[in-house]
Amino acid sequence: MSIAHEAAKAMLSDALLQDSSGIDRLVHLELELPLDKVIKFVSVGLPLLLVSMAFAREISLGPQISCFPPSNFTVKQASYVDTYCWDSLMHHEFDSDGNFEERSLWVHKMFPYSLLAMAVLMYLPALIWRQLVMPTLASDLLFIIDELDRAYNRSVRMLLRSHRHAARSELGARADPV
Repeated sequence: MSIAHEAAKAMLSDALLQDSSGIDRLVHLELELPLDKVIKFVSVGLPLLLVSMAFAREISLGPQISCFPPSNFTVKQASYVDTYCWDSLMHHEFDSDGNFEERSLWVHKMFPYSLLAMAVLMYLPALIWRQLVMPTLASDLLFIIDELDRAYNRSVRMLLRSHRHAARSELGARADPV
C-alpha cells in the first residue's frame, strides 16, 4: 500500500501548476483569430503591394501619362507641356463625330493614393482592436486564468491532504489490533 501511496503522492504533487509571471503568460495568449489575421493581411497587404508596384513602375519607367508636344518644341517647352497636361488632369481628344472632348485624368493620378487610403482604413479596425480592446481583454483573461489555476491547485492540495489522511487512518487501523 505504501508504493501506491507514494505513487499517488508523486503524481498529485506533479499535477500542481507552477506560478509564472503575467508577462510570460501574456505572450502566449492568442487574442486574434487566424481568419482575422488572414483578412487583415489581404485587405491591408494587397493595396499596399499595389501602391508599391505603381510607385515602382512610375520610378522605373517614368510617368505613365504624357502629352505629345509638337516636334518643333524645345525640351523645356515639351517638359512644360507634360507638366501642364499632368497638373491640369485633363485629356483633350476628338470623339468619333469629330467633336472636341475633354476627359479627366484625376482617377489615374489619384489611384495609388486611394489604394493607400484604403489600406489605412482597412487597418483601422485591427489597430483599434489592438490598442483599445486587447489590453482589457488580456488583463481579464489573465485574471480568469490565475483564478482557475488557484482553484485547480487548491483542489489538488485538498486531494493530497485527503489522500494523506486516508493513508494515516489506514495505517492506524492496521496498528490497532482488535
